[in-house]
Amino acid sequence: MEFKDLIIPTINVNDTKVTISDIRKENLEYIEDGEVLYSVETSKATEEYKCDFAGYVVLYVEDMDEVEVGKSAGMIFKNLDDAKAKLAEVNEAKQKAKKLASVNASKKAIAYAEEKGVDITLIQKDGIIKTQDIDEWIANHK
Repeated sequence: MEFKDLIIPTINVNDTKVTISDIRKENLEYIEDGEVLYSVETSKATEEYKCDFAGYVVLYVEDMDEVEVGKSAGMIFKNLDDAKAKLAEVNEAKQKAKKLASVNASKKAIAYAEEKGVDITLIQKDGIIKTQDIDEWIANHK
């Protein structure tokens, strides 16, 4: 599988995050080597990101999202099927994150539920969901 990871570079040593703007390609759209994909804005400058790899775009970000320097904004794949598979994975992760954002649970409980194969969003409780609540849910739903 040939791909390029779109790691956010350090543009200004004082900035730990950048804002992605002016995105010019949609997910799964083909981009040519040398073509501008998006702009990267810091507190002092805006730079265009020109691709040095041709292929199919899969972005993890949307216009005006903030991204930490050193993190990935997406990937470019030579093969369309590889890009489609990665996009499905990204969309699934976004859905999961959105679901978990609506749950009032400890990090330990979220990890424990995942380990046990339990959809933590099914557990109804006033207050914070803890690992013992997951064990009780499992016992009651065998």
